[in-house]
Amino acid sequence: MGMEPFLQEIFKDVYLVDLTPEDMNVKFISGYIIRDEENIIIVEQGPKSTVGRLIEALNKLGYTDERLHLFVTHIHLDHSGAAGTLLNNFLNSQAYVHPRAIKHMLNPEKLWKGSLNALGWVAELYQRPDPAPGHRIRVTNDNEEIDVGKYKFKFIYTEGHASHHQSIYWIDYNGMFVGDAAGIYIRELDYVVPTTLYPFKYKLYIESLKKMIEFRPEYLFYPHYGVVDDGVQRLRGHLKQVENWFRIARSLEVKEKNIFIAKLRKEDKEFSELYDKAEDYPVLKLLLEFSFMGILSEAEKY
Repeated sequence: MGMEPFLQEIFKDVYLVDLTPEDMNVKFISGYIIRDEENIIIVEQGPKSTVGRLIEALNKLGYTDERLHLFVTHIHLDHSGAAGTLLNNFLNSQAYVHPRAIKHMLNPEKLWKGSLNALGWVAELYQRPDPAPGHRIRVTNDNEEIDVGKYKFKFIYTEGHASHHQSIYWIDYNGMFVGDAAGIYIRELDYVVPTTLYPFKYKLYIESLKKMIEFRPEYLFYPHYGVVDDGVQRLRGHLKQVENWFRIARSLEVKEKNIFIAKLRKEDKEFSELYDKAEDYPVLKLLLEFSFMGILSEAEKY
């Protein structure tokens, strides 16, 4: 697959690096490198299998011995699977993580087994994470403001997608690194797929979106995939989308996937149009399956 260019400057001293495993055949994982004179920040380090490409990107940017700051949105393999490897190999490095994430970074065995069970061959593409050195991990607090060089960031717990999830608001650029708390953006279709895979927590997911909306971000930095503007409008649209999908799921007497899809298609025209295209996008089809499973499972509890 042609991955070039895998490194793009999207703002001054801000770069998108494609961290998609080769065999996925579609650009799916975007990491972000931010540089000032004495520091480099990496938001979303991607899976372990593409850590070599991330290091190559640092070399292309002329990395010498600047301090590496790893902003970890959450510890799923496609987001921070490379973090332990980087912390072990770059002595002047530090990771910033949600308190519930640290145990999995120190010992990723349980995370790895759970990922294999849930994702199968996709987890194999991402590879097993390396254990991280504890002395290079800093635990964040909710709404904590952290300065790195000339830039200011605020860490916000957004725990609907995962209990160890945080989003990062970049004060200087009025941008939000959303992690998986605001869906997956399919650029080719200009559509957001809900990141509501099991175990999805509806109330926390909605609260997380509302917390991000309060910051009124202009830009959203998606790990899946790329940067979009009109951030507030897009977050509000996704909020309504998830509320509507969950309402439909709750209304079903039988919480069965095909019945749910049929009713979604009837009541959500945009989804119906997208679903017709899903056969041509295998990754999209898989993502939708995960979304349906999480929403239906959560709806059963109500």
